Amino acid sequence: MEENNTSRFIPYDLIQKDLDGVISAEERLLLERWLSEDVENPKLYNEVRTLSDDLIVLEHYKNVDTNSQWDRFKQRLDRAPATDEATLPTPMKAIWKPWMKLVAAAVLLMIGLACYLNFDRWMGYEVQLYGSVEQEPILLPDSSVLVLHAGAEASFNKRTFNQQRIVALKKGKAFFDVKHGRTTSFVVELAHNYVRDIGTSFEVNLLAEDVEVLVKEGTVALSGSKGPSAKELILQKNEKGFFKKETASLSKATPDNLENEHKVAQKLSYTNERLDNICFDLTKRFQSNIIVVGDNLKARKLSMYFDGQSLNEIVQILSKTLNVKWKASKKGYSIYE
Repeated sequence: MEENNTSRFIPYDLIQKDLDGVISAEERLLLERWLSEDVENPKLYNEVRTLSDDLIVLEHYKNVDTNSQWDRFKQRLDRAPATDEATLPTPMKAIWKPWMKLVAAAVLLMIGLACYLNFDRWMGYEVQLYGSVEQEPILLPDSSVLVLHAGAEASFNKRTFNQQRIVALKKGKAFFDVKHGRTTSFVVELAHNYVRDIGTSFEVNLLAEDVEVLVKEGTVALSGSKGPSAKELILQKNEKGFFKKETASLSKATPDNLENEHKVAQKLSYTNERLDNICFDLTKRFQSNIIVVGDNLKARKLSMYFDGQSLNEIVQILSKTLNVKWKASKKGYSIYE
């Protein structure tokens, strides 16, 4: 029997759970596997998501019965202690007391604000992008190229993109090859900070709430926060920048440090060993300086085991275990309180 391929399987239950934020880890794995099976699946997911958002908006307006709400409100106002004198019907104008006008104005303002904030999404101007296993290049409206890795999510506003070249990276890893010759900057908007392109191409990787940026060509600015007064770390070709959400700190690794990232530890074990001794041993093994600042920090003892981690990863693990800070520079690494 010939198989009918006129309809495509869509896991509506998994998509709805994902939109409601109640999807389990196993279900998310199944959903991401479905998204990566076919280049059309992310488009179908986006269509279902848009349809769901529209239904929510329609349901909201359907449930708001203004006449019913006004009648219930008026009944409350009409409840008053009984008196011997006959009461006459209250004219409608008398009901509209000054405070009621303020309440009505506030409600209208909230409705207007909600419509304004969601206008682009309701009108379909907000474009949602999802990564796939194939990592196919995505051409943006300014001819810049975006490549999303599997599981990555991004979005941009096609109505305002030519005036404000902003791509919001929500999760995962993405590569950007920016088209120049424009007067506006190209910005990758992140949850807690941003990446501003000054050069040509770069890669952004979201690790939980931390950020890694690797510059392939040109120059990139990695910020430590948002807003016009945000501090920026300038990264050149082959440099990698790091943003740590917990401390809102910025650091970078030079090309020499990046070469050490490819070297990995081969089953290193330390038992109740001083931090300065551990770092001295790592310095010899990786041929990169690791400086511990402060006598008290040097004397702190650790029991650690490493197998297959890079020097950069080891320094981060040591710093997180001791709840201290770290920084990469041309001279190597520094661990300090």
